[in-house]
Amino acid sequence: MKARSLFWLALMLACHLAMPGLAQDHPLLGRFQGAQQVGFKEAAFDEARIIIGPIDERSSREQSGAGWQTVEGKVFTLYYKLPPGRTGLEALRNYQASLTGAGFEVPFVCSTEAGSCFSDGRKYPGLFLGLALDGTTDLPKLQLGDFVRNFFGNGTGRYLYARLNRPGGTVHVSLAFSEDESRGRTVIARVIEAGAMQTGQIQVVEASQLGREIDQNGRTNVYGILFDYDKADIKPESQPQLKAIAELLSRNPALRLDVVGHTDNQGSAAYNLKLSDMRAFSVVAELSTRYGIDRSRLNALGKGLEQPVASNADEAGRARNRRVELVRR
Repeated sequence: MKARSLFWLALMLACHLAMPGLAQDHPLLGRFQGAQQVGFKEAAFDEARIIIGPIDERSSREQSGAGWQTVEGKVFTLYYKLPPGRTGLEALRNYQASLTGAGFEVPFVCSTEAGSCFSDGRKYPGLFLGLALDGTTDLPKLQLGDFVRNFFGNGTGRYLYARLNRPGGTVHVSLAFSEDESRGRTVIARVIEAGAMQTGQIQVVEASQLGREIDQNGRTNVYGILFDYDKADIKPESQPQLKAIAELLSRNPALRLDVVGHTDNQGSAAYNLKLSDMRAFSVVAELSTRYGIDRSRLNALGKGLEQPVASNADEAGRARNRRVELVRR
């Protein structure tokens, strides 16, 4: 009993538990009667890798190829604990009937016990459920899929993929079910509303304003520098902000800066520290090679998730924590 309680406490902490009274079900998905929501995450626009058919050994490593699809859009992730006496199969069949009744296609349903989730008939429920949750087996990242996978034990895993084509874009639903009764039967759902990203969100801070903030505070946070997901590659739309930083440095030849990378708390501390360091280095390299700033005036530092400026409990706060900071040396 104690181990089960610790599992659910850890799961709720890992997925930023929704406070009582603030449970958020997706209107197209609903909730199995009596299930307890233990977590909820939402991203206004993100990339999601989802399983749409049986996967093979190669595609499980690369999260691509047969059985996989990568979609972009608004991403919801929901975590439920089924009530006592209710099974994952019962929940799956109810969701399947509900989604079909709402006009969804359900092209793929599988069971690890039956060996139908992998194309070669392998079972491995923990591996499949981890992939189904967030499409990754990269343990150093310690993402939620990896975390939960380690707690599913040897219980049967079930999975359902559904899609609904709408004029505004396709809605994708992936549902992973754990049948490990000793740890509590679980439903983890992802709903991706495919659609175009909201544009015009890059706010460029001009050189004069950057200078004023550094003069007054010795530092300034910059949000107009964006990177490819999970990488240190600078997106092209970041150039206006980089140009403003270069202009500031050109106007003030004695100014020397620490260029500090910060992340949110998604993933392990070690992983985020390395990512933030690489991103800071990318900014320094870009200012030096593209804009001719003397490399000796810039020092790249990564702080990872150590210095948040907002709560990581929601996407708005995490977006504020993902930033580049300029600090006068």
